Amino acid sequence: MRPDQRTPANSEATQKPVTARPRLAPHRRFVELVRPDHGRPGLYADEPEVCRRDWKLFIPALIQLGLLLALFYRFRVEGPAFRLLVTLSLVALPVHYLLPFRWKKPAFVAISLGGLIGVLGVELSSAVLAISSILIGICVMPVAWGLRASLIGLLGLAFATVRASSTSGVLPDGTWTMVGTMFMFRILIYLYEIKYAQRRETLTDTLSYFFLLPNYCFLHFPVVDYRTMQRGYFSRDIHTIMDIGLGMMFKGTTHLLMYRLIYHELLVTPDEVQGAVGLAGYLICNYLLYLRVSGQFHMACGMLHLFGFALPETHHNYLLATSFTDYWRRINIYWKDFMVRLIFNPVAFRLKRRPTWQALGAATFAVFVATWALHAYQSFWLRGSWGITLPDVLFWGILGVLVMVNVQIDARRKASTRTTKWTVANIGLRSLKTAGTFITIVLLWSLWSSPSVGAWTNLMSKAFVIEQVGIPWVAGMPAPQS
Repeated sequence: MRPDQRTPANSEATQKPVTARPRLAPHRRFVELVRPDHGRPGLYADEPEVCRRDWKLFIPALIQLGLLLALFYRFRVEGPAFRLLVTLSLVALPVHYLLPFRWKKPAFVAISLGGLIGVLGVELSSAVLAISSILIGICVMPVAWGLRASLIGLLGLAFATVRASSTSGVLPDGTWTMVGTMFMFRILIYLYEIKYAQRRETLTDTLSYFFLLPNYCFLHFPVVDYRTMQRGYFSRDIHTIMDIGLGMMFKGTTHLLMYRLIYHELLVTPDEVQGAVGLAGYLICNYLLYLRVSGQFHMACGMLHLFGFALPETHHNYLLATSFTDYWRRINIYWKDFMVRLIFNPVAFRLKRRPTWQALGAATFAVFVATWALHAYQSFWLRGSWGITLPDVLFWGILGVLVMVNVQIDARRKASTRTTKWTVANIGLRSLKTAGTFITIVLLWSLWSSPSVGAWTNLMSKAFVIEQVGIPWVAGMPAPQS
């Protein structure tokens, strides 16, 4: 209303008594009430359509999660901490489902903090929260990004010194392991994001990224990308996200159960290997122990889906890779994306004026050097030792060379030749490529898991040892003793 249209002070309107606004109850005075919009059933006011609540869809998902939890308890899948966090998710999920959209992410942070205390206890959780507050506080300081990154680097060196020294016993056991699994990689991604972000990240987004509920039971945790996680939050219907998450958890369950079967029933020790068949069995089973990692990654990301975080798949049929670049793209996809974003693209961009083969070769080389160094860095924070051995160097070096060669071949291949026609010849060729890639990776994996190169060559030599069981002794030679 314009000033010249205001009601005069002596008008009749000003003489009407004004009814006092009713006082709210004390617990209602400072909380904004959110009531359902009756024109949009299943939604609060100003909520996106993807949050629409439908009990006919939610109850079956909750039942599926309960059946998975019963399966975890029956077969003792993973450890007590994992089963505790799944139980917490089952109990908290209906509350999270009913909350208004703007309260869902803060509720997830609260649930995650409750899971941290439930798994680690009050003393260890307090130490982890104190160190986490320092790291996050530096990241969000209102100063230049270069100063923040430098402070994080110096603080990381100080923490590493304490981790490696005898003074680390001042803190509760497990403090540095938990802080490491939460921050050793994700803080690098977060610093990268805030450097190029056009607005400041909210505290809720930051806490929801570092305090991920499944992380407290899976120390080897997928390197979740910050921007991918935020963009995927309620990016589609919540029931669809939950269904995908339950599917990932089911797949993770099958991987973990297969791992237990192989580890307890099929795997033999290197000392028990006899002959080529025994060696082949050991090599394959030793490589398939990676099913535990892929199972844990599927389980972790599936649990995050239950709370609305639509994350991409972590592994994609890596046993069917047809080349080494294909293998690199299929196994541990989050790590591949992490390396591409922080190492490969910056190096390739700086060398964009060079010939393509040189830029691709240099970027691939940098990726595998960084991968080797960061795996040693990961081992330091999780185990307390760098774990740098000659088999470790040879594994990443040989695999890096193979991927570099494949990258050059793929770059020179014409686009028309990349389309695959399912003919008998192409299927046979693809099968040979898959078998060759699998055999090479299995051999490299056995090298990586060997304590030394000598132990690995001794293991390989057992392929030429002929078993004496069932072979008749040759005349003129002493019979084998029974």
